[in-house]
Amino acid sequence: MLDLSPNNQKEKIINGSYDRPAGVSILAVLLAIGGGLLLFTQLTALKELNEASSVLGVSAVLLQGSISLIGLSGVAAAVGMWIGKKWGWWLALFYFAYAVCRNVNVIISIPGVAEQLGAAVQDQTVNYVKHGIRVVWNSLLMLYLCGEGATTYFFGMTSINKWKAVLIVFAVSILIFAVTTLIA
Repeated sequence: MLDLSPNNQKEKIINGSYDRPAGVSILAVLLAIGGGLLLFTQLTALKELNEASSVLGVSAVLLQGSISLIGLSGVAAAVGMWIGKKWGWWLALFYFAYAVCRNVNVIISIPGVAEQLGAAVQDQTVNYVKHGIRVVWNSLLMLYLCGEGATTYFFGMTSINKWKAVLIVFAVSILIFAVTTLIA
């Protein structure tokens, strides 16, 4: 007989017999692959990235640190999500909020960068669309992470105020952008 009582559900979670939602599994794998590939690419292109930093007008340390932050947070979020830890959920939420901020920053910067590189500003429609789609995609992933199915898996996350959590990760992301803008 199937026992759906709350105590049985808690025992399943404690014993690790609770099934990880398919969406969480997929996101964990994608975060691990994306973060791992980013870190691998960074290591293999270390010299080129240092040279590119001077063209971009930012310090090599700042550029390399930003890339490392994205890669490491993706890999760490993947691990935490896979094993169902709250910190994994928070890191994944931060990862996607940071991606939204990063792509909004790119959209805002397109005219200035196009002008600096001598490209026609009116020919940047593809870049606006590409980064706009990324903003929507990452926002949808954040929405999924805040849904009942995902938060139930992360041991007690159903009681968290999701709007407050989203505001916190966006505030941290914006703070990072503000600090790096002041440093650059």
